[in-house]
Amino acid sequence: MSATSAYRNLAAGVSKVASAAERLGTDLAGFGSAPGPWYSQLQRASFRGVPFGVLSSDSQFGRRVAVHEYPYRDSVWVEDLGRAPRRISLIGFLVEDSAVYGGGSVLTQRDQLQRACEGEGEGELVHPTLGRKSVALLRFRIAERRDLGRVCEIAFQFVEAGRLLYPGSVADRAAEISGIADALGLAAVADFVSTVGTLLREGGAVLRQIVGTVSYYVRTVERYINDATNLYNAIRDLPGEFGRFFRASGTRSGTTLPALKKTTATARGGVSRSAATVTRAAAVTGGDTAGNTATAIAAHVSAAAAAAATPADRIRLLLPLATDSSVTAGAGVPVAALYRRAAIAELARAAAGWEPASYNEAVEVRDRLRDVIDAEIVRAGDGGEDATYLALRQLRAALVADLTERAADLARLVSVITATPQPALVLAQRLYQDPARADELVREADPIHPAFMPTAFRALAE
Repeated sequence: MSATSAYRNLAAGVSKVASAAERLGTDLAGFGSAPGPWYSQLQRASFRGVPFGVLSSDSQFGRRVAVHEYPYRDSVWVEDLGRAPRRISLIGFLVEDSAVYGGGSVLTQRDQLQRACEGEGEGELVHPTLGRKSVALLRFRIAERRDLGRVCEIAFQFVEAGRLLYPGSVADRAAEISGIADALGLAAVADFVSTVGTLLREGGAVLRQIVGTVSYYVRTVERYINDATNLYNAIRDLPGEFGRFFRASGTRSGTTLPALKKTTATARGGVSRSAATVTRAAAVTGGDTAGNTATAIAAHVSAAAAAAATPADRIRLLLPLATDSSVTAGAGVPVAALYRRAAIAELARAAAGWEPASYNEAVEVRDRLRDVIDAEIVRAGDGGEDATYLALRQLRAALVADLTERAADLARLVSVITATPQPALVLAQRLYQDPARADELVREADPIHPAFMPTAFRALAE
């Protein structure tokens, strides 16, 4: 038999197989109609909407493992690393003028399938037995042979695609902290009203002590606000560079010096008005007006916090108020407690909006705020103020969790030691391969001159 006759016989045989598969509905493309449950469950195979016939399918499933071997041990430890990627391989064909899926010319079908395989991203595969899958195409092969005539051989290799993002939920810590701070403010006001209402039964001396304590805190807050709104803080929030002695914090673009003067004057005016309000309210404190005094105290602390330009300033200026323990006896104790708790609530809000520069800075502030809240938790517990106690406990947990999570993503401060004083530019290039970070080193080391950095200081690890 000649080679030509052999090719003709083979081509005729392949065509007969394809035609028979279509007629009997037994091709693995899943578009058969032969009786029986197995055939009735098959689905028509396609990729990105382009149908094709399937001759065989090969799928790989399982787990990813790492086998750990140890010296002088007869067994191994197999570590499970999660589910392995699901890989699907298909071998099939395109046949011209299919009686089942149509398609027309085999060359047209080939071009359509080629465009589908060259498409970007994931695509939908309809597998005869596995159903619809979102897959990424790893490899595609198509073979055209003279002896097959109107049939093209095709082969695919797919991997089942997964989600780009890891599943899970992210808590909105800022909103959570703000809500707990509001609850703390309400509980602290309620405790103040209850305690002061009981003390007022003792006579006018109680009222004088309340007024005196309020006056003390008004002067204290005024001193803090003068620090927060001084010229230094105003200038350092202007856009641009003003040297290392004016370290920017929360730069506001488009701000000018006249605008900053107006802003600081407005802030001071708001604090002054709230101070006058709390002084008047304290002077007439009674059983029915204790709530007004408590509300005025909370508003006074809130106005003081709003006067600070940045969260870092709020933390710096409110910490002394939150830890003030100068009033330890008499009717001024509930006033001092309310001022401290209102300051703690504002500290928590400020910390939620604060952006630490390093892991060490975040941990330092976290531990400092935790200690402040712990001290107030003890006071509330000793005084039997259950609502305030629970609110402080919740605020402590939320604040510590927030700062711990954010600190985990920040670079740590490490010790930098040199044999001789080096210029900041040289050290920035050596440590970070970026001379633009020289100012960062200067701020951390605080040298006499940037050309002569200390031989030992701390800087960010990266």
